[in-house]
Amino acid sequence: MLVGSIHPPVRLAVLAALLAAAGAALAAPAGPSDLVISQVYGAGGNNGAAWNRDFIELFNRGSTTINLNGMSVQYQSETGTTWQATKLPDFALKPGQYFLVGGATNNAAIGADIGAQDQTGSLNLSGTTGKVALARVGTAMTTPDGGNDVIDMVGFGGANRFETAVAPSPSTVNSIQRQREGCVDTDNNAADFFAAPVVGPRRTSTPLHLCGAPEQKPIVPNCPAAAWARMNNATSALLTASDEDSIVNAASITSAAVPGITLGAFTPAAAVGGTGSVSLEVDASVAPGIYPVVVRFANNDAQNASCTVSVKIAGVHTVPQIQGSGPTSPYNNTAQSTEGVVTHKVAGAFYIQDPVGDGDPTTSDGIYVFGSAGGAMVGDLVRVTGTVTEYTPSGAPRSLTEIKDLLEVTRLGSGYTIAPTNIELHNADLARYEGMLVRVTTPLTVNQNAFLADRGELVLSYGRREVPTNRYRPGTPEARAMAAANDANILVLDDNIFTTPATVPYLGEDGTVRSGDTVTDLIGALDYGSIGGSGAAFKLQPTQTPTFTRTNPREPAPQLAPGNLKVASANVLNFFTTFTDGTDAWGRTGQGCALGNKVLASNCRGASNMEEFVRQRDKIVAALVGMDADVVGLMELQNSGDTTVGYLVDQLNAALGSTVYAYVPQPPATGTDAIRVGMIYKPASVSLVGGALSDGASVNNRPPMAQTFKANNNGAKFSLIVNHLKAKSGCSGAGAGDTDSGDGQSCWNKTRVQQAQRLLDYFIPLVVATSGDPDVLVVGDMNAHGFEDPIDLYTTNGLVNEIERFVRPRDIPYSYVFDGQSGYLDHALASTSLDSQVVDVAEWHNNADEPTALDYKQQDLYVNGPYRASDHDPVVLSLNLTPLFTDMTGSVKIAQGGLTVNRFTGKYSGTVTFTNTGTAPINGPLQFVLAGLGDGVTLDNKSGDMNGAPYITLQNASLAPGASVSVTTTFSNPSKVSIVYTPKLYSGTF
Repeated sequence: MLVGSIHPPVRLAVLAALLAAAGAALAAPAGPSDLVISQVYGAGGNNGAAWNRDFIELFNRGSTTINLNGMSVQYQSETGTTWQATKLPDFALKPGQYFLVGGATNNAAIGADIGAQDQTGSLNLSGTTGKVALARVGTAMTTPDGGNDVIDMVGFGGANRFETAVAPSPSTVNSIQRQREGCVDTDNNAADFFAAPVVGPRRTSTPLHLCGAPEQKPIVPNCPAAAWARMNNATSALLTASDEDSIVNAASITSAAVPGITLGAFTPAAAVGGTGSVSLEVDASVAPGIYPVVVRFANNDAQNASCTVSVKIAGVHTVPQIQGSGPTSPYNNTAQSTEGVVTHKVAGAFYIQDPVGDGDPTTSDGIYVFGSAGGAMVGDLVRVTGTVTEYTPSGAPRSLTEIKDLLEVTRLGSGYTIAPTNIELHNADLARYEGMLVRVTTPLTVNQNAFLADRGELVLSYGRREVPTNRYRPGTPEARAMAAANDANILVLDDNIFTTPATVPYLGEDGTVRSGDTVTDLIGALDYGSIGGSGAAFKLQPTQTPTFTRTNPREPAPQLAPGNLKVASANVLNFFTTFTDGTDAWGRTGQGCALGNKVLASNCRGASNMEEFVRQRDKIVAALVGMDADVVGLMELQNSGDTTVGYLVDQLNAALGSTVYAYVPQPPATGTDAIRVGMIYKPASVSLVGGALSDGASVNNRPPMAQTFKANNNGAKFSLIVNHLKAKSGCSGAGAGDTDSGDGQSCWNKTRVQQAQRLLDYFIPLVVATSGDPDVLVVGDMNAHGFEDPIDLYTTNGLVNEIERFVRPRDIPYSYVFDGQSGYLDHALASTSLDSQVVDVAEWHNNADEPTALDYKQQDLYVNGPYRASDHDPVVLSLNLTPLFTDMTGSVKIAQGGLTVNRFTGKYSGTVTFTNTGTAPINGPLQFVLAGLGDGVTLDNKSGDMNGAPYITLQNASLAPGASVSVTTTFSNPSKVSIVYTPKLYSGTF
């Protein structure tokens, strides 16, 4: 007996050097061997496995016999360093012969039996990743890479050792197989192996496959995928096969016998390369069902090849019978034939409806048909034959009954009319009308338009759906009841095409359709499917163009009850002056944004380039101009020192035509996030008292910022705190208390509560102590709705929810729309001392109600202006701060005496007399202000300065009606200019 040699491993010097340099634990490939691993399967007995046991298949690709004595097959895990071995027997493997080594199983009852094993083993392979080696030793190799003991090796999936490049992953169905049935060995696992359904598995009894021998051409069957008939009808299908180098001479059914399904007389091929044929006969007695029939053709060279014909015998039932009264069709996964009138055609599908119906309100009379209607038109009566199935969209709690894999769409007549069935949305059981032509008689309100451009969808409801935790505490019976009512109160208006529309539908003449707008008399086919964002819902595919009413028109900035100071809070949606393309607002390139300790362009958010940025900037500026607030708290500014907020102020002043606004310089800590909070203000209205404060505690990745302001017109002080709590989204990494508990507060609630507690325990007391004033206003995007835990913590610890106080009595308070529900994440919370000085609060709905497609990212629909400047609505407050002083000039008569000069000192002196001309006393302390005193003149006896003007505190505690008080003024006037000023009298303390 000839025994073929096994080539020793040949290390490739270049690869080995590279691997050594990289420190990688990868094996350099062994030289090509005649004995190779030809197939590996590792999912044996796993759930869903096609085969009941792991196996390793070997193959002799050489021209001489190889004895396996003393060899083994070995396994090592994905990143493991130790081997497990199965010793091979004393067996002479012929050229072209396979050898099957069995392995372990997780459950021998799962999957097909691999059959007789040439060597029984116990190696437990991974189903997707690992290393298999053929070794020249019979025991486990002692080095991680096997060294010179390796004859052949394959690393697959995520293995850290392989020949040149890793082979693909096998699966529960696929093995990895060597190319050309084992004949190829290029020392490159990726090139030599592919993943595919198991072949065989092959063993020593498998016919020899000699490498290098003339390739035997296969039999090529030609069979229809399906043969069908309606029940009580016979059918047949012609099956053929040919072979280029043989004669096809036989055919037989190898699948389980089905009474009434047979093969007719076989006609063999007349010659090599000819075609053999046979008729698959289906008798009229075959019961309705789907029967996969496997037909095997054979030739005169002992080859065979099979094809499968799905014999579908369709039952005959009405649409209501197919729909049934349960959650799924009683005929699911069966072939059925039914008749109905085409009510609507959509992209790739159509709807039919029984023209009479069954009168049962629990069963739908319509059904969705997935496939082409052919030449059938709306109003045609058609017969449809196909497979009834239940389609469940991703994440959906229910399915849609449909007919697919159409075998027949036959037009039977035309001119039929189906009257739409009237339905009301509120509390409607829409499943009863699935697939039917319906008319919604109740007016519906647009509740979300975020996916209008991407999917052509509008979320509609009966009235506006409020986030349950916007009104009730999370987890309460009231919140759960509202959530259930919201779930039952949704219908998505679609656009019939199921893809991104070329033109955004449903926009009005003014270029928008807003949440809060209404639509009446909707008519269309009732569908069920995936919706934008996530989940699924009932959808209306309209048969008539919907008409919307602008019941929620665009409004200018809110007009508030008058006070003496206006404050606003605005989330500016990632306003970055550095863009994701690495450029910035000044045209520089190679720029980046800070996130943690890294500065990268990929850290930037907001505009992608200058063109987008200009559109974003102009919208934000327009919104700020519209609000015209004296002080504005901002969220989502780029965390770039004062660069971005300074740029915004410059652009705002340019739009106003003068220097109206200034920014509050950044506080000591601005956090590690890419965004921060900030403030801008009108210096003509307020002055800064001290510097800005912040809290850089570790819990605050976006530290709150505080600034104390003094009103210029009355000296009153208040402190503004701008805060931006952790977002609800991005749940990856959330720990205990921060995962989504299902109570409506979403993720990171524990962290938001900790941030709120820190504000209450540390930061607000710090701000009050620093300012010496208890009046504090907390604003910002809290990422918590009105009655969620962080807000409840605020309101039960001394802060007053001004949104609930002022906005709730008028309407649903909301500043953000998500998942088709409205609620407010943007808050205004006042200390008890400031609460009485808040006279009005409003939300400006210029953003949340507008389609996302109208923002700065979408050039085609962009219109400059304040609408869709952000995704959050701003909050605007009117404060009537209790004055520290009051201008009483209008209540007195002022007499100014002439000035005299002291020749010795050069000082100028004069007398000013104030007489109370009113009927009430003017209470002190009284302050005489010399407004507009000219340059070069100094009031020597001043008590202080008020907004740059000197003043004298009068000695009188009060001034009775008709009473007068006089005060002497002394000036230094070295330049001897005219001494001119406007006298004013104030009551109070500066």
